Amino acid sequence: MSLSNGGLELDWGGETLLICPEKAVFWKKRKALFVADTHFGKAATFRKSGIPVPETSSRDDCLLLEKLVSRTKAETLVFLGDFLHAREGRTEEVRLDLIAWRKRLPKLELHLVRGNHDLRSGDPWPELGIQCHPEPWREYEFELRHHPVERSSKPYLAGHVHPGFALREKGGTSLRAPCFQVGEERIILPAFGDFTGLRKVVPGEGDRIFMTDGREVLEVPARGWKSITPNEKRKV
Repeated sequence: MSLSNGGLELDWGGETLLICPEKAVFWKKRKALFVADTHFGKAATFRKSGIPVPETSSRDDCLLLEKLVSRTKAETLVFLGDFLHAREGRTEEVRLDLIAWRKRLPKLELHLVRGNHDLRSGDPWPELGIQCHPEPWREYEFELRHHPVERSSKPYLAGHVHPGFALREKGGTSLRAPCFQVGEERIILPAFGDFTGLRKVVPGEGDRIFMTDGREVLEVPARGWKSITPNEKRKV
């Protein structure tokens, strides 16, 4: 069911979840919000490699998260892996942005299911008060992961893939955007971080595709359209 805020209610795994246009999933029953692949500090990592990009993405993503928490009235926020992009991105500027964000949401319970980037970059700064877990984390009725798997003991939410999808009309691609890839046993979330790319989605049997432009979620046919190719990136 489409909602006035641009989201969609989805019956999945015996639960009702809200697919948010801000590239998040909200579970009202448990007041829990799920996002994947924030990749905080990615721009700082690029700068240390000599690529002159401004570090505004972390601050912008913090503001978006803050608005999302306020709108949903979430009490818990779970990061499904890749909270930080790299050890080189652990700069003082990124740390201060995240601490300022945390101070504005002092009562929010924070969890991180460690992803591949987290294992290299290290756990978030202790001042953020984020509880870190190996995958899969089985706190809820479904599993929380970073990496999608073919078989799981329960339905699960995951990230890692940065899924995107493209709709093509005659003459070329008309629309390309992040998407949620939803199957009976798993939901793969798009990357929340603004400074991330999109990867090819290959819908499986029974998959549903929900595209988002940041303002509205739209279900599109999983078959009969062209998904983006690996070298088509939304951002560098």
